[in-house]
Amino acid sequence: MKDQVANNTRKFFKNKVPELLAYAGYSESALLSSHDLNTPKVSSSNKNSAESLIFRVDMSLQYVQAIKLALNTMPPLYKQVIELTYFKHLKMFQIAQQIGYAERTIANSKNKMLKEFAIRFFAMQARLGIEDKDIIDLTKIKEVA
Repeated sequence: MKDQVANNTRKFFKNKVPELLAYAGYSESALLSSHDLNTPKVSSSNKNSAESLIFRVDMSLQYVQAIKLALNTMPPLYKQVIELTYFKHLKMFQIAQQIGYAERTIANSKNKMLKEFAIRFFAMQARLGIEDKDIIDLTKIKEVA
């Protein structure tokens, strides 16, 4: 059975990150670039927007910023493997060729890399001042009875 925190993080990258990027008005390349994501993309001239949509866009911007900060504080190899897997959509053998490690080595280390991201992402959300109730906690595990 796969590690639950790593599995949560895998699902987050595959399902939630594309949605957050769409709401924030960014593409995957924004997470790979050196551009600062501090500048909100919300236009103040559009006063007819629903309050919930504005909140969702604002929260998405904060989550995307937390993702980028978490990635940028990771060990370079971890960051590279996550970026190549989830943002460049490369297969394991392609990643191995690109970074010069054996496929088996990367596969064996991937759960550790994902768990490391989960912890750093949690910390970055807190650092950015995201309220506890809004923090996406990838480290939560469900108790099996």
